[in-house]
Amino acid sequence: MLRPANSLLNSSRATQRANINAERLKIFGHIARALKGLVNDVAGTALDLVLLCTLPLAYLVGSYLVLDLPARWVVHRQSATGTAALIFLAALAVSIVSLVRFAKGAEPIAPVRPRFAKTMLALSWLLALLCTVGDVVS
Repeated sequence: MLRPANSLLNSSRATQRANINAERLKIFGHIARALKGLVNDVAGTALDLVLLCTLPLAYLVGSYLVLDLPARWVVHRQSATGTAALIFLAALAVSIVSLVRFAKGAEPIAPVRPRFAKTMLALSWLLALLCTVGDVVS
């Protein structure tokens, strides 16, 4: 006797449950992938916003500290402590990143023209030099 292989027959309830469970797993997989993509997009956007707001200021502060801290140590206005050395190394790292990006001609982080960004970076170093000279002389 031949029987139809219909998934709605009483004899194939196990197959029906397996199909429903497989569909649920597919739906949860799609939801998980969509949530992962959304979280990645939001995290990427937040990181871009933080970099956009902080890097120009970090470049300015880094250029000042790279010039000013060693000048203070040389003229004995401040002692070279471990904390000051760590601050100097962090400022040096930020400054090296900015100068390497400058030398490579990398696109600026901020939505400005590359020539403007390069000019502002050069002016920040000039301002840092002037502030350092003013700090050492006073």
